[in-house]
Amino acid sequence: MQHLTTALFFVLSTSAAYSGEVVLGLGVDDVLDHTDTSAPAVVAEYHFSPFFEGRQADYSYAVSAQFDNDRDIFIGAGLSAQWRLIDSPWFIEGSFMPGLYTKGTNGTPLNGKVQFRTLIGLGYELNDTSRVSLALDHKSNARLRSPNPGSETLAIRYHHSF
Repeated sequence: MQHLTTALFFVLSTSAAYSGEVVLGLGVDDVLDHTDTSAPAVVAEYHFSPFFEGRQADYSYAVSAQFDNDRDIFIGAGLSAQWRLIDSPWFIEGSFMPGLYTKGTNGTPLNGKVQFRTLIGLGYELNDTSRVSLALDHKSNARLRSPNPGSETLAIRYHHSF
């Protein structure tokens, strides 16, 4: 009984070293101006605890929401990764998130509700729980419909892990 109590104490008193990450970003939607609908944008993401933690990279499930001044809305879920550059506070981030898109009043015509978002970014670790990054994402219907104009968002992002 004493061993069970001791084991239970240790299990209940420990916490995960990394239990998740919130990412908030400000940027510009349709930054490459394919459709002449550039607008300020806000991005919010949650990255769950990594399902794989490697020596140089962590992979996790993530959800994302993006809103812009044209009232475009994208909500997606998928995979996120962060690759650490060797012996450096710098990292590369990437993600793939299928999702749903709603075009706003003067929004970007992406031709379809189903869109696929890919993202690549370069970031810097400020401390154990805070990072900043500059990221470019691309939303596209993956040629499920024609035309397929796509849209890119460039954002400065703040990452807070807990």
